[in-house]
Amino acid sequence: MQHGSGPQNYVPAPPALFLDYAGKRYAITVPKFVIGRERGQCHLLLQDPNVSRQHAAVEFLQGYYYMVDLGSANGVGYNGHRVRKKQIVEGDKFEISGHSLTFSFRNV
Repeated sequence: MQHGSGPQNYVPAPPALFLDYAGKRYAITVPKFVIGRERGQCHLLLQDPNVSRQHAAVEFLQGYYYMVDLGSANGVGYNGHRVRKKQIVEGDKFEISGHSLTFSFRNV
C-alpha cells in the first residue's frame, strides 16, 4: 500500500445539486458556481440590468452548499427576506431581481 493513499485520505464527492431556472436545469459541478450578468465570468448568466455583474454564488463549503450574496446591489431573496448566506436544502427557491432559482438534490 502506498503511503498517504489509504481510506483515511478519502474525500467524498459532493452530492449532486441541480439548479432550475427559466425551464432549464443546470448541474452544479464546481466549488463556486457564479450567478450574474457578466458574460464570461458567470456560470449562469442573467441578462438583466438589476442583476449585478457577479451577483451571487453557490458555494460548496465543509460538506454543504450555500447561496452566497457577492455584495450585490439588489440582494438575494429567500422567503421574502434578503439573505447574505444560506445553506441550500432540497427544494429551496431564491429570488435574484425577480428571477426565480430552484434547487434540488434529485435529478428528476
